[in-house]
Amino acid sequence: MKEISFSKLNGQGNDFILIDDIQGRLSLDRERIALMCDRHLGIGGDGLIMVHKSEKADYKMSYYNADGSVAEMCGNGIRCMARFLYEKGICSRKQIDVETLAGIKRIVMETEAGKVENIMVNMGKPEFNPTLIPAKINGKDEVFDYKLQLEGEDFYINLVSMGNPHCIILTEKLDQTDLKRWGPLLENHPLFPQKTNVEFISIHADDMILMRVWERGVGETLACGTGACASAVAAIKLGKIKRNKVKVKVPGGTVDILWDDGGWVHLEGKVDYVFDGKYFDR
Repeated sequence: MKEISFSKLNGQGNDFILIDDIQGRLSLDRERIALMCDRHLGIGGDGLIMVHKSEKADYKMSYYNADGSVAEMCGNGIRCMARFLYEKGICSRKQIDVETLAGIKRIVMETEAGKVENIMVNMGKPEFNPTLIPAKINGKDEVFDYKLQLEGEDFYINLVSMGNPHCIILTEKLDQTDLKRWGPLLENHPLFPQKTNVEFISIHADDMILMRVWERGVGETLACGTGACASAVAAIKLGKIKRNKVKVKVPGGTVDILWDDGGWVHLEGKVDYVFDGKYFDR
C-alpha cells in the first residue's frame, strides 16, 4: 500500500488536490486521478495538481480535471499551487514563475504573518482566433454574438481562450439557466474539437458580472479562474462593461480581473488552505 501526502486548497470554492512531486518519483494514471477526485470514493476535488521541477521556470504545474483528463491551465488552481508552495516551505519567494501547458505564468503573493493573504497571477493575453481556441468556425478572426442553435434553442456564443477554450453566453436569467442540461451539450458540441468550458454570465453593475460555469471534464463548479478572465474579457469586448477592471462574482465568491492596456489579463483574489492528508493507494 503506497502512501501519498497531499494538501487540499480552494479558490472561491473551486477545490484542488495538491501533491508535491518535485523529486519526480510519483506516477498517477488517469483512472487513479479520477478516483482521488471522486467525492465519495476518494479525497474529492474539481481537479488535481502535481508540482514538478521546471527547466523553463521556477516550478511546473501539471493539472488534471476531475475525470483525470489533462487541461492546459487553471487560474484558481495555479493560485492554490502558489499558496501551497509558500506555506509548505517549498518556496520562500513571493514572486514566482510557473510553467504550464499554456505558457509560463507569473504569480505575486501578498503575505501576513507567514500566511498568504492574496494572490495575483498574470494569465497572459486572451486569444480570439477560432482556429487557435480551437473552434470549427471558418472565415472569422473572432467570434462574438455568434448564433448557435441547440435543441431548438438559440444561443449567442462568444469564444475566448485563456490558454484553454471558453464559450461565454450572456443571459438576463442566470438563476433560471439549466446549466446541467446545456453545459454538457455545449461542452461536447462538434464545434469544439477539444471540447470547451461553458460560462453563462449576466451584467450586475458597470464593474461586476455574475457567472455560472460548467467546466470541461468536471461539470458545474463554484468558480473557474480562466472562466472568470474569459468572461470579463468577453463582457468588455461586447461593450457591456465600460472598465478594464471587473469583479466576477461566482457561487463560491468573488475575484478581480484586470485587462491592462498592454493586453495582459490578471486574476486576483484569496485562496483557502483547507487541510493536509494522506491518501492510501491500494
